[in-house]
Amino acid sequence: MFKEIDSVQNKIIKEVISLNIKKNRDKKGLFLLEGERLVSEAKVEDIEYIVISKSYKGYVPKVNKGYVISDVLFSKICDTINPQGIIAVCKSFDYKIKDIKLENNPFFVMLENVMDPGNMGTIIRTADAAGVDGVILSKGCVDIFNPKVIRSTMGSIFHLPIYRNVELGECIKCLNKKNILTIGAHLKGENTPYNTNLKNGCCVVIGNEANGLSDEISNLISSLVKIPMPGMAESMNAGIAAGILIYEGVRQRLGE
Repeated sequence: MFKEIDSVQNKIIKEVISLNIKKNRDKKGLFLLEGERLVSEAKVEDIEYIVISKSYKGYVPKVNKGYVISDVLFSKICDTINPQGIIAVCKSFDYKIKDIKLENNPFFVMLENVMDPGNMGTIIRTADAAGVDGVILSKGCVDIFNPKVIRSTMGSIFHLPIYRNVELGECIKCLNKKNILTIGAHLKGENTPYNTNLKNGCCVVIGNEANGLSDEISNLISSLVKIPMPGMAESMNAGIAAGILIYEGVRQRLGE
């Protein structure tokens, strides 16, 4: 039985609105899922409570706490232009880099200071589609619980380990010691992804949208590669660059 709320001043409504801000998500250890598809991807045990609009007729998970509000009020608390009528408030999750599995020719994606929510979501979704073993994020990356990132992942945020706030330098050193190739997209790369062996354990490394990889990280990476650009563009979108490198790895691993 869902409890009805009719005031924007209600503490539940205030909390939902507050979770659009990172510092509040971090403080409370909660984040928002908006829309039937994303809510259906979450584990029921990770959902704190559900808020639905009065007109919503879709899937509702069996949770202990739920609230129903008017369509007008629902539109005020949503981050999207066309609300779908359901929001889940979920517990944040975290994977520890010390638990990362480095056996059996793993395939990782590492991001340094990727700031754009759309790029982050696209890369996570692409990594999921490619069967990547995990995504490793530096401290300067956009929050994966940002509503725009969540939507861009289309549920992939729940499908693979995402290691946040990692000290990339130390991580790369560890991967190198384990003979896991670190391959960074860089304009100064002397090789291309297509003549680099990605069949064995490897980690694709993508840098910031505006500045690329830092010198510190570039100097630690075992192989810098340049994506061929025979056209006139001087650089490439981070999400697209990541997709090219990730799927070259897939192609090689499938033996095609």
